[in-house]
Amino acid sequence: MSTPRPRKALVIGAGPVGSLTAICLHRRVWEVEVWESREDPRGQSTEMANLRSINLNMSARGLEALRSVDPSLAEMLQNESIPMKGRMIHHVSPTMPPSSQIYDPRTHQVGYSLSRPILNQRLVEALPSDVKIRFKTKLSRVDFRKRRAWGIGAEGGKAYKLGDEAGGANGDKSDGKTEEAEEDHEGTGFDLIIGADGSWSKTRSEMMRVERVDFSQSFIQHAYIELHMPPDASKPGGYAMDANHLHIWPRHSFMLIGLPNKDGSFTLTLFLPFSSLATLETRPAAEAFFRDNFPSAVDIVGIKPLVDDFENNPRGNLVTTHVLPTSYSSHAVLLGDASHSMVPFYGQGLNCGLEDVRVFNSYLERFNVPPTTTLPLGETEPVLEQALAAYSDERDKDLRAITELAMQNYVEMRSKVLSPLHILRRHLDTLLSNLIPRPASASPASGFGISLTDPFPGQPVRGWNSLYEMVTFRPDIGYAAALEREKWQGRVVERVAWGLGVGTVGVAGVAASWGYRMWARRA
Repeated sequence: MSTPRPRKALVIGAGPVGSLTAICLHRRVWEVEVWESREDPRGQSTEMANLRSINLNMSARGLEALRSVDPSLAEMLQNESIPMKGRMIHHVSPTMPPSSQIYDPRTHQVGYSLSRPILNQRLVEALPSDVKIRFKTKLSRVDFRKRRAWGIGAEGGKAYKLGDEAGGANGDKSDGKTEEAEEDHEGTGFDLIIGADGSWSKTRSEMMRVERVDFSQSFIQHAYIELHMPPDASKPGGYAMDANHLHIWPRHSFMLIGLPNKDGSFTLTLFLPFSSLATLETRPAAEAFFRDNFPSAVDIVGIKPLVDDFENNPRGNLVTTHVLPTSYSSHAVLLGDASHSMVPFYGQGLNCGLEDVRVFNSYLERFNVPPTTTLPLGETEPVLEQALAAYSDERDKDLRAITELAMQNYVEMRSKVLSPLHILRRHLDTLLSNLIPRPASASPASGFGISLTDPFPGQPVRGWNSLYEMVTFRPDIGYAAALEREKWQGRVVERVAWGLGVGTVGVAGVAASWGYRMWARRA
């Protein structure tokens, strides 16, 4: 009988999802190795470098995922972030003061504004010392039959091949030429390769060579451009605006948002159609655009810094992707953006990716996948294969739901937040939530009843819950269940409104008929 050996996981990508996955599997006593194409962030500045990273709004889903792996991670990142209790809507007219829309009037839960560089750095720093990590390392090729991977890394232009212990982030420098990984090189073995390498995942493309994978992507017509609002030393904490809100300047076909940073600054992001960008190629046109549409932001930042950022910072694309299946045999699984890129308008891209790790871990627990195996590399393991297939099939409905909701919320953020009917529905949801409360077990104080093997104990959904609350503050409910519940609640509201309307017309008709008869008798 073969001697048991630790399972070997090769995690591609050391972003938030990849790092949390590595920590999670290490706690399951797997042998873990991580490859990351960027340089080591530990000890580096956390200032934004590429100006293409929208600030993150971490919510209860992301925090619950962190707690499921290590409660101290959630506490640490909460301390690094700024709580946001709602949206602050900035109107065009200078005579209209900003208006606050609280996220959760009932239980007062908040989102947390956190910069991506800080999140990345802290999670990489949290990797255990015996997790092997190679920076500046790109996945080059995967042989799923032999379960071996090859990578190419670069430092000073030198390409090195993984599996060669002389290579790695500190490999020798050369004249800048690039060499491909050699086909006959030994490579790096694994039992399971986890693709956490983002929207343009190389792991996914390698998996698609050996598995029939349905893959689709679509871009929206809007670009995003990062701008900056510096601290104001004359204001408390240095914040020129309320620090505990996500600020929105909704303008129907476009919008500006602002999220607070710890240093008193705000990261501003402009979402604007590419067709509109084409009309703002001259500086006078750009200045007029900001003055006409965002006068309050111009008053705080000044027209010159805003337009300087607008002209100099890159234009980012926003893409939605869908992948099915997200696993292959017992050999590979995709997590985070590698399996579900989405537009950022529900603030769930990060939260959903972190939740992937928690849900994926629950399937390993449910199928009782042990930390060791007696199988040699290259052989399919039935139990792990079943766990991966179940995760892929059952997680898909939630991933479809959140990508749909993210697109819907863009319309809400840039337009519907200004609608009286939207505001009325928010108040109605608050009223009905108090009249038809959720069970006591589905509350933050109770921990939502989440267990290792039951990631969504709040299903079926009980009580009346606003859609935003279910999506953002109810980690015990899957996205698909939240969407389905909202559709049912929407039908209830429509029927009640229709009934009230018909009833009002009927009462008015009876009153008019009675009044006419009384008048006729007197006449």
